[in-house]
Formats: sequence, structure tokens, C-alpha cells
Amino acid sequence: MAEAERLLAAGDWHGAAAMARACIAKDPGNSDPVFLLADALLHGRQPDKALKTLERLPRAAARAPRRLMLEGRARNNLGQLKLADKIFKQLVALEPGNADAHSNLGHVARGLRRPREAEQHLRRAAELNPGHARALQTLADIRLAAGCTEEAVMILRQALDAEPANPGLLGHLGAALHRSGDFAGAETAYRAALAADPSHAEAWLNLGITLQDTGRLEKAVAAYHRAVTVAPASVTASVRLAEALLARGETRQALDEIERGQRIDPGHPSLLAAQALALTGLGLDVEADALLDPSRLLMSVDLAPPPGYDSITSFNKALTEHLLKHPTLAYEPEGHATRKGRHTGNLLDQDKGPIAHLEQAAQTAAHAYLKRLAPDPGRLFPGPVPGRHQLTMWAVVMDTAGHQLSHIHPAAWLSGVYYVELPATLGDGRQSQDGWIEFGLPPEEFQTAAVPEVHAFEPAAGRMYLFPSYFYHRTLPFPGPARRISIAFDFLRHPPGV
Repeated sequence: MAEAERLLAAGDWHGAAAMARACIAKDPGNSDPVFLLADALLHGRQPDKALKTLERLPRAAARAPRRLMLEGRARNNLGQLKLADKIFKQLVALEPGNADAHSNLGHVARGLRRPREAEQHLRRAAELNPGHARALQTLADIRLAAGCTEEAVMILRQALDAEPANPGLLGHLGAALHRSGDFAGAETAYRAALAADPSHAEAWLNLGITLQDTGRLEKAVAAYHRAVTVAPASVTASVRLAEALLARGETRQALDEIERGQRIDPGHPSLLAAQALALTGLGLDVEADALLDPSRLLMSVDLAPPPGYDSITSFNKALTEHLLKHPTLAYEPEGHATRKGRHTGNLLDQDKGPIAHLEQAAQTAAHAYLKRLAPDPGRLFPGPVPGRHQLTMWAVVMDTAGHQLSHIHPAAWLSGVYYVELPATLGDGRQSQDGWIEFGLPPEEFQTAAVPEVHAFEPAAGRMYLFPSYFYHRTLPFPGPARRISIAFDFLRHPPGV
């Protein structure tokens, strides 16, 4: 057993598993080698096999802390977050001083979008073990997402005091420094991570982003190439490399990388968006049109008032009241395309109120969209559609001159927007298209020699648009003291575990 544990600590999970199986064969009633085998299988990213291994344990070990820890990790790795949450809570109740249990519970709570609870357990883990790298790293990620950049940097430096050569921590420090605007510090952190582990794909990717954001595009492309080399199955690396090649005007090379990426993940929105740009840039208009034709791929629906409302106006009034009081409404939140406006978190996470009617309307519209589209297996879109249509939904409240930068929704396959309230200064389509939604124009850095075709559509209160998530789209600014409220939504490509 000691040798098997040594092999696992050294990263040889295959060897550890083999020795654990041998120990189980010699002493079937001993729980320790069963625990070790399950742990080895988790290290080998085989959580389903780890769960089956734990089934061998006698009933007396069913609530053993070690079993709960291993089963919780397996459930988490399988995306079964609610089950993992329940198991880790049992473990914390049994062992309130277990730092790993608090860390894992915090990690799961974050995945379940309960950031306050996550912080509580992660901070407790750090109290119990001030050098707990995983807890501190996850806590820093939460604070960074909340816009508390300096605090995130401080937390990561605390973790690095205990593990100064930890490449994961150095990589996360680089990301926090980049977010703070300290690009030189970010580059130093990434290069330190790569000195510790030259195969750290995420560090190569983030180094490329920092190089690209500081105008060193050629070096950024080289960094993305390294990321692809060390992690050839990484779609993110493929996307970044393809987009950088497009930015350099190397359109044919970009298309080659896009096609390689699509063999890994067919239908990935970022790859489809880049492919449409590459095809347009190469003058392959027929192929580009198959990905961009709004007459086939964009659908509008004017909603009828839901039950309990005598008009769509009264429904929209109820939505407005609900949204303006929503606790997550924040001005220009970091990481979003909204400018001169406010943005909520997921409206389906808490008390839905009138949003529940809109959720149902979006689900109905998605089914109608698929029926109308008649998906063709030979086409890249919509590709594999999840059997369960998992929605996220958020509101955008824009003030005078409010707008959204051109963007896509890379986590989804189908996206949409519903209009709640519109300004009187909305363009009429003849003299202006102020406040309209526009499709087709990519961010400036991806402009190719051929100008993509642009289509603008007029919003109307009570109207819903559905479109592929890889469509570049933006909201045009509008003048005057007015307000524009819309609710956007995504149907996720990979719904989270339940």
C-alpha cells in the first residue's frame, strides 16, 4: 500500500491503480486499497469507474469521511453538482475542521452559482490551512469575477507564498494582473508558470492574449501555436490561434486551423463565427452564406400576452418593475459587451416572477425554430442539439447612447432577445437605425479584405428574435434621454449536471 500511495503522489495513477487492485485481490475485506483505487481512478479522470469501485466497500464504510470525499469528487467531476453538494455537506458536518471538505464544498457552491456560500467555505478552508492552493485559487477567481481585482491578486500572492512555483497559481495571478491592466506583471507571471511547466497550455494561451493585447501579434501567434502543440485537443487554443491568424490577414491558414478545431468540436460557435469570416475573406460567398443567411437562420416572434395579463403592454410593465429591482442589476459589469447601461445576472437563478412566462415562451420559440429550420446533418449548424434545452436569461437596461459592442455567445447554440421597453428616439429605418439590433459586423481586429454583409432589424416591444449563437451582433446607440430594456437568452450547448 505504501508503494501504491507513493506512485499516486508521484502522478503515476496507472501504477497506483494496478498495485491497489493487487492489494484488493489479496485482502478483499480491507477498505484502504479500495479507497486508493478510487482515488487513482479520479486522478485518471475516470469518475464513473471510481464510483463503481466505491460500491465494493462494506456498509460500515458507507459514511466514512474518506468515502464521502471520494464520492463527492466523483459526482463533481461528472457534473452532478447537486449530489456533490449534498455529499460534501455531510462530510463537513462530520469533520468541520477538514480544509479539503470546505474547499470542495466551496468549489461546488460556486458551480451552483451560490458565490456567497462558496466564499464562506473557501475562506474557512484557508483559515484551516493558510496555504490551501485550490481554495485560494477558487476564492481569487470569485473575487476577480466580482470585479475585486486587487483582492484577487492579494489572495493569489498569499497562495504563492506557500507554493511559489505552482504553475496553476502563477497562471491565475497572470490573469488577475492582466485584468488590472498590469500587462508586464501578467507576462512575467505567465513566463514563470511556463518555466515551471512548459506544457501548461492555459499559460501559453493567456500569454498569447497578453501579447496580442499589447500589439505583439506575431509573438501572440507563436504562443497560440505552442498552446495547440501542447494541447492539440483544446478547442480554446484552436479558436485563439484561428482568430489571431485572421487578425494578421492569414485567412487560408486560419481556415485550416478552424477546420482542425471543428474535428475536435463540430459546431463550436467561436469556430463557426471565425469560419464565416474566413470564407467571406476568401471570396467563398456561397459557403459563407450557408452560415450567415438571416432569411433562413433568424426568426422573429411577436408574443401574445401570457395568462394573467390583458395585454403585452401590461406584461412588459410587470417585467420592467421586476428587472429594475433585481439584486444583480449592475452598471457595465466587467466581461460584458454592454456600454452605458446596466446588466443583470441570470434571471432564472432566483425568484422568477413574470420571467417564468418569458422562459416558457423562449422554450416554445426554440422548438418552433428547430421545426422551421429542418436541421440538415450535412450542415454545421445547429449541429448536435442537447436533448434538454437549458436556458440562461439576463436583462440589459440601456441609458442615453447605450449600446453593445459586437460579440457572439460561445457557450450556446441558439440565442435570442426579447424587447421590453424601447426609447421614443428609436430609428424609423428610413433616416436612421438608432437602437436597432445589427448582425454581421465582427470586431475590428477580425476585419478581412472582403466586407461582411450587415443586416439590421427593428426592435418592437413584445417582439423576440432568435438566431445562431455564432452570429456577430451589436446594439446601435440611440440619442436622447431615454431607456431601452431587453432580455437576452441563451440555450446552452452543454447543460450543466443536475
